[in-house]
Amino acid sequence: MAMLVLLFAGLLVSRALVSFASVLMVIPFIIHYRSIRLDEKKILAVFLLLLPVVLSVSWSNNLPLWWNSLSVKLPLVTMLLGLSAVSLSPQNVKLLVWIYLIGITAGCGWSLWQYYDDAIAMQAAYLKAKTIPVPADNDHIRYSWMVVVAIVLGAHALLQKKRTAVKIILISLLVFLVIYLHLLAAKTGLICFYAGCVIYLMHAIIIQKKWKTGLLILAATIVTGFICYKTLPTLQNRIQYVVYDFNQYSKGNVLPGYNDASRWLSVKAGYAITKEHALYGVGFGDMLSAVDEWHRQYHPQSLDYERFLPANEWLVYGTGTGWPGLICFTAGFCLLLYSTTSKNALSLVLSLISILPFLIDDTLEGQNGVILLAFITFFGQQTITSKQT
Repeated sequence: MAMLVLLFAGLLVSRALVSFASVLMVIPFIIHYRSIRLDEKKILAVFLLLLPVVLSVSWSNNLPLWWNSLSVKLPLVTMLLGLSAVSLSPQNVKLLVWIYLIGITAGCGWSLWQYYDDAIAMQAAYLKAKTIPVPADNDHIRYSWMVVVAIVLGAHALLQKKRTAVKIILISLLVFLVIYLHLLAAKTGLICFYAGCVIYLMHAIIIQKKWKTGLLILAATIVTGFICYKTLPTLQNRIQYVVYDFNQYSKGNVLPGYNDASRWLSVKAGYAITKEHALYGVGFGDMLSAVDEWHRQYHPQSLDYERFLPANEWLVYGTGTGWPGLICFTAGFCLLLYSTTSKNALSLVLSLISILPFLIDDTLEGQNGVILLAFITFFGQQTITSKQT
């Protein structure tokens, strides 16, 4: 309980606190390891995710970067072992969900305070790929992902509650988080949110045969998007920027300083390197140098800060360890989701919003991304699947 609470706090304010909590979370497993029966599928999944990185030490020249790539993924191990070693009571699970919801809401409130302190300037900044300040080291991509996870867990808590007063509080929190998500206008968060709505809609209509519920969800989703677009300048400016940037790089006009164009270049670089080093990649320690070399040859006008790892985790593994590593990662990731996902609609939504960031970002190459995946699969999915909560 203590380590999970510290983990939530660390996600918002301190990477050091995240590291501290994620490492100490393994203590219950060390104490009770003889009486614990681990899920073999989850163990195998995490093993497959780490194996390509570990093996690539053999052909990585930059060992500090290789170790960094491996070490940030270790919370997948510690959180799996730690959460497998304890049996949280339904009351404690509910308490943890509320702490997470309140923490994320407080972070959104702080972010809004920064926005309203200079709203006009920040609205204009959205035309230059900037966003309003957020917690989590100002990582708006991961923070928007955290907000969507909070919305899903809050929706599950709402469906379990019978007391009117608690329902009103939860509805108020969820409405606030949805509005904030649109005000922040981070693409990752919005894509996850609307994709989750579509999955929930399809589940209601196709699986549960609840046409009225499905139509209500569809209407609410459309109305929410329309109202937010008409009333939030940050969302309008973000869409205008994204459309302009897409029109440019889709025509081959990759302009320096444009975020989406840079991400598209990173994908092209990752694909080219994976294709060139198909058998075993360049090693997880040498990916950045390989990307830099690709830019020098094919796009020398790109700025230094635009030469980053592929914005797609599959291509990260392909760059580091070629097709064998890419296939190994795919098997591990699919097995992890399969072993943790239930037939519950919100469980399916959680799995979907786990996949999407991997398609558009190097999710496992940063601490927050790894922690969020571990949190979703080893805590969030169990919370939703458990009939007791």
